[in-house]
Amino acid sequence: MQDFILSLSTVIEADESVPAIHSAADILRRDLRDTLTGHGPANTIRVVLDPALGEEQYAAHVEEHELRLRCGNDLGAVYALLSISEKWLQILPLAWWMGLSPRRMDTASVPAGTAWQSPAYAVRYRCWFINDEVLLTGWHIEEGKRAILWRRVFETVLRCGGNMVIPGTDRAFDGHLLNDMALEMGLWITQHHTELLGARMFARAYPGLQASYSLYPEKFESLWQEAIDRYAGQRVVWTVGFRGQGDCAFWESDPGFSTAEKQGAFISRVMRRQMEMVRAKDPHAVFSTNLYGEMMSLYRDGYLQVPDDVIRLWGDNGYGRMVSRRQNNHNPRVDAMPGENEQGASGIYYHVSFYDLQAANHITMLQNPPQAICDELRRILDRNACTLWNINVGSIKPHLFMLDLVRRMWTDGHCDARRAAEAFARDYYGTQSAADALTEYASSAVRYGPHPDDRAGDQYYHFPLRTLAHALIRGETEAPVSSLLWAADCPSFREQLRHLSAIAETGLSSWKAYLGLCRRIGDGMEEDAAARLEDTMVLQGLIHRTGCEGLFAFCQACAHALEGNDLQAYLWTDRALEAHRRALRAMRSVRGRFAHLYDNDCFAGVALTVQVLEGVRAFLRLRGDGTMLYDWEKQLVDSPEEHVVVLQTHRTVQLTDDELCLRLRGEVPLEKVF
Repeated sequence: MQDFILSLSTVIEADESVPAIHSAADILRRDLRDTLTGHGPANTIRVVLDPALGEEQYAAHVEEHELRLRCGNDLGAVYALLSISEKWLQILPLAWWMGLSPRRMDTASVPAGTAWQSPAYAVRYRCWFINDEVLLTGWHIEEGKRAILWRRVFETVLRCGGNMVIPGTDRAFDGHLLNDMALEMGLWITQHHTELLGARMFARAYPGLQASYSLYPEKFESLWQEAIDRYAGQRVVWTVGFRGQGDCAFWESDPGFSTAEKQGAFISRVMRRQMEMVRAKDPHAVFSTNLYGEMMSLYRDGYLQVPDDVIRLWGDNGYGRMVSRRQNNHNPRVDAMPGENEQGASGIYYHVSFYDLQAANHITMLQNPPQAICDELRRILDRNACTLWNINVGSIKPHLFMLDLVRRMWTDGHCDARRAAEAFARDYYGTQSAADALTEYASSAVRYGPHPDDRAGDQYYHFPLRTLAHALIRGETEAPVSSLLWAADCPSFREQLRHLSAIAETGLSSWKAYLGLCRRIGDGMEEDAAARLEDTMVLQGLIHRTGCEGLFAFCQACAHALEGNDLQAYLWTDRALEAHRRALRAMRSVRGRFAHLYDNDCFAGVALTVQVLEGVRAFLRLRGDGTMLYDWEKQLVDSPEEHVVVLQTHRTVQLTDDELCLRLRGEVPLEKVF
């Protein structure tokens, strides 16, 4: 028997009346065209559905002139077809997001007698939640190619062994389109914890009414029924429960539920009603509920009754640990995993991207050690939380290495992070030396709290800084800023400045060293690989480095302002501003496929911080530079005789803040307060 030669002559024989098989066959045909240049013997990739195999399973083997794929169902066929791309065309799961072009070759040979089969996944439902996807929705490719982008997203989920998605947040305008697309590609769908059963948000359907089930049960149920009618009988895990219309508990706006007993009883009743409605049309429906935030407390305390046949999803804290999340200044860190006697199936809602308006990561990679993440996921499996993993992936692109770790964990159930980093580096950067850039990243992150996972993500440099700016401008500096007690639990505003300044200063050296490491690695790489490193790990390191510099400098500025030294405050604010401008320039300098990806960074808000600092700098000049805004220029920039010969208030248009600061940088040394 001869080898099977993949070439432009190879044909795919499959039942393409099945949408998922048709979609996967089209992807493989595209991969063949993008990779191969030559023709070979006429041969066939044949897909055969075999009910003897389980769902999602496949077995591939080479026969005479045929590569036969026996598949348990259509999703098994999808995985089988995509496995050819990865194994024999060398198309990696995350290649498109890394900007890698397919490797061109004449033909590809599959040795005679070769056989391979589907993995035995450690997790049953493997989900990407494309959540808070502001970078993707603001990206220029969205304007005319939105469907193409989302197909790439779903294709990547499948290449990573995923079988489920939540396609986006608050999908008021294209939710059905994206759900239908995912289903057609063979994926399961499930729902956001605020979009129960996949229903339209009440506030959008009835904008003039209070979103209260107690007041309008029939209106809520009509929205639920609408979603049930559309998706009953399809690949859906129905999310049940009741939280509210936003990312907060419903009782915050409904005073009728003032006790935990009332809250838990109400949610339990609503959950049973939702399940009853779904089962009326879909008797074999699968359900899940999120034990997240306040829901976990209700469940732990026995107020929330979850039926045994509902998958319980336990939530992490957004920093890689399965403990309750910090909310404002409250951080009890209650264990958030099923106990030994937990009834029913369990899973997790886990963030590689998080948005908490405090210290989380959104435009950069999760800042906690890769091995710690793998160990936590292993601990989750040991607690038998293996039914559904809902991974919050944000806008995907900044989080690729972490997503690769998750892929390995939900497939094999274990992962050595160092070896995974070396494999990722070889695959996507072309050299194992780049592994250090992946593993040392977390070592460079600043620690802002007492717990091992209290490491600063990109939001740490922006939300506290803007909060300090708000307090300074409003003159609210006589007491500590209460909303910053989670970060700086200090007795005064000045001590908060000292505390934050010290933390940020440690990051100046650690992130400088990290960037030096990345530059040395990049110097030994081929040009295109070095460019990928620059647009990924170097860019992220720069966002952290400039973030530390900006926060440190602005703390100095605020301290000088408290002492009445507006000139020093002005110059330190300018230094903070320039630091964040450097980050913004780097984010906007990304070229190629991902140009403009960071244009809609509205979560960390680097551009917003720049805007705020420009305003604070102007305020300090207005307060300290005299009514003509000329005194500092005259005293510190002009020639000495201009100080005593005063025939006119000024001779030229006043310098802009940028011009004045540029002149003053060489004339006035910065003075540290702490």
